Amino acid sequence: MTMEFSLMMACAVISIVNNDSRSALPGAPVVPARPARRLRLARLRGWIATALHRAAWAVEPKAPAFVEP
Repeated sequence: MTMEFSLMMACAVISIVNNDSRSALPGAPVVPARPARRLRLARLRGWIATALHRAAWAVEPKAPAFVEP
């Protein structure tokens, strides 16, 4: 009977990778939070863009089912 260590090796690799990705480096720059006003403006722009896309899709002509040669 042979023993397979791939599961233990995978757990060790995942543990190492997660430890590196979850820790912040000392002296890393701190990004200030964005003001709520910009977030509201971005949300409004997204809503308007979605509404305009839906309106354009509603009025565009439908493609024919088949094209005659």
